[in-house]
Amino acid sequence: MALLYDARGNEILTAFPDQVGAGVMTDVRTATFVLGALNAEVVMDLAGTAAAIFDVRSAAGNLTLVFEGTIDGTNYFALPAFATAQLLAAVLLAEQYVPSVVIATTVTGQYVVGVTGIRRVRVRVSAYTSGNVTIAARATAADFIIYGRPIPVTLHVTVTAAANTAATATLPAAGVGLFHYITSIQMVRNATAALAGTATLIHTSTNLPGTPAWSVGNAMAAGGTQLDLAYEPANPLKSLLANTATTLVMAAGGAAVLNRINVSYYVGQ
Repeated sequence: MALLYDARGNEILTAFPDQVGAGVMTDVRTATFVLGALNAEVVMDLAGTAAAIFDVRSAAGNLTLVFEGTIDGTNYFALPAFATAQLLAAVLLAEQYVPSVVIATTVTGQYVVGVTGIRRVRVRVSAYTSGNVTIAARATAADFIIYGRPIPVTLHVTVTAAANTAATATLPAAGVGLFHYITSIQMVRNATAALAGTATLIHTSTNLPGTPAWSVGNAMAAGGTQLDLAYEPANPLKSLLANTATTLVMAAGGAAVLNRINVSYYVGQ
């Protein structure tokens, strides 16, 4: 079989066939790399590719990996990686973007990074204590359709309270290095008797960027329902601090008025 080389003597691998059955195929490229020191890295040069895929495996590592790209070949910047299946802090995060991978002991994960227009991509050890990690890397000119899929919501909190009592929805601390990603918040009041109110109710929050609050009037009709908040952002709202409870609080609505809060969210880095 004839071999093709570029102007600099590099072997050109074109249309590499898939192996079927017991056939023997060879590839001169290194398949895996072992990283076991601070700033150790796997670097992959790119040419007309849209996505880079990394397989990360460790049996006894205590380190942190980051994904980075460069346009000029010198200055690197952080890239988010799409974790196709990852186990962190005993929470299964199926399909989510992560800025880094923290390895405490054992990990097996696959990560996809969008690299359109980028000259070079790398995986680097940004923090190191002990052990090592084995990484396999490939790139493809085809984009991943998985990018366009919505991230599934896996968690939900609902809470109500007695009449004329504040209601508090609490999203429990998610674990070390993990944040809440809120996809929707609903705050609803209903009244069993009319309330000719003239006051303003202020619903509040904690552990959200900017500490949002919402003001509504407190008048209610007998048997009526009031939707105070229907929050569904185009992109999930990330909590302010990791491993910290996030709360949504509805103020007491008045005599015969009951509150209800619904929050849909998932957790991630």
